[in-house]
Amino acid sequence: MFDFQEISFSVPAVSASTGSTSRQELHSAHLPSVLLVDDDADSLTLLSFIVERFPCTVVSESSGEAALEQIRQTNFALVMLDIQLPDVSGLDIVRQVRQSPRHTSLPIVAVTALARQQDEAAILGAGCDRYISKPYLIEDVEALISHYILKRRR
Repeated sequence: MFDFQEISFSVPAVSASTGSTSRQELHSAHLPSVLLVDDDADSLTLLSFIVERFPCTVVSESSGEAALEQIRQTNFALVMLDIQLPDVSGLDIVRQVRQSPRHTSLPIVAVTALARQQDEAAILGAGCDRYISKPYLIEDVEALISHYILKRRR
């Protein structure tokens, strides 16, 4: 397991009204940015709590459309995406993102309640790099973040 006490870092302030960080704050920080997308507030809070412990800037969105806009405007190091969103399917988001040459190598991890083998195949087939099912172990999320964020900084 990752020892969080060995790293010191600062995260830009998150707006209390929207729960997201402004683009200016993202660009001024020299930390990798992670986009978290989930329409369930509790799931988003838990995932944010885990990810915010790493040296990165966290941006949270609860809708697919807002997530697509964030991806268009910001260079993320990682996107962690729920598949079952009310406005746009997570699979549709992945397919749209993968159409852009700028985003072909953007790591996208599905974090979803869909846990059947055919769900995993569809998710990976749509273009997600990894898949983690809810409920997940915190250690599994930490390992993913470590893989995509900490190794990227070296």
